[in-house]
Amino acid sequence: MSAPHDAHPRLRVEAVAKRFGPTVVLDEVHLQVAPGEVLLLAGSNGSGKTTLLRCIAGLVRCHGRVTLDGEPCGRSARSRLRVGYLPQAPGLPTWATGLELLEMFGRLRGVRTLPDELPEGFLPPLGRPLVTLSGGQRQRVAIAITLLGSPDLLLLDEPAANLDEEGRAGLGDLVAAVRDRGASVLIAAPSPDDLGRIPDRTVRLVEGRLQPAVTPPAENGDAGGAASVSYLRPTEEAG
Repeated sequence: MSAPHDAHPRLRVEAVAKRFGPTVVLDEVHLQVAPGEVLLLAGSNGSGKTTLLRCIAGLVRCHGRVTLDGEPCGRSARSRLRVGYLPQAPGLPTWATGLELLEMFGRLRGVRTLPDELPEGFLPPLGRPLVTLSGGQRQRVAIAITLLGSPDLLLLDEPAANLDEEGRAGLGDLVAAVRDRGASVLIAAPSPDDLGRIPDRTVRLVEGRLQPAVTPPAENGDAGGAASVSYLRPTEEAG
């Protein structure tokens, strides 16, 4: 179920801009995500998706303002604990086992149990070092780490990478469970086709500029089946 159109935004991105030298990577981006909403940020390679997620997570300095429930996002230890960030390349140590990594990151977040949203059978054998696991199995471990502590905002950079059909189905189930508990989810992916019907709404980043938001048509929608389109402005609520 998508977030209501009049919901107060949990995540608000206002006029976020980023340059690397003379290159403009993000150009005055405005974005909002409501509680219980899954927003897909689509765009080709080099469009600025990863940089935007890193700006939101507080890992990259940028111009503009990013807030989580009205407070600066990613600036304090408390706000960082409210955000779960899955990098495009997690870079987990391959000599460690999945269990060791979950325990280590769990201690950092003050939790000792696996995330409730993980579907049964989603995780690979946790007693094996990551070096013995496939790319898709390592991705499943990284996703589980991102969910530790039940963050209010998930930032997922190409979470379906390396996942097989079963893994993508599990990803859809866990994102739905996260949405159902009221968390907000922002997913970056090259194409909406990569995630099927998981997102409630899609925006496209083209050369650092945000394009119209698109709401997928309902399964039993109108005869035309056209998706609704809206433009996000700094003063509008997420829709």
